[in-house]
Amino acid sequence: MDFYIANDGDRLDKIVYKNYKDITVLENVMQFNNHLLGKLVLSAGDKVYLPTINKKAKVNTGKALW
Repeated sequence: MDFYIANDGDRLDKIVYKNYKDITVLENVMQFNNHLLGKLVLSAGDKVYLPTINKKAKVNTGKALW
């Protein structure tokens, strides 16, 4: 698990998008960062834990290949 040390004014959603390129994993990241619940803007020194998240591959459900 990686982590990020916040600067004054950082936002968790931007940190998550920067690291995962996908905002839909925000809820997963929050499970590891209960200490940040309720903080809209982070303070310098706040530690954000960035867990390894395995995303499921998108499956095409089309009926024909061509």
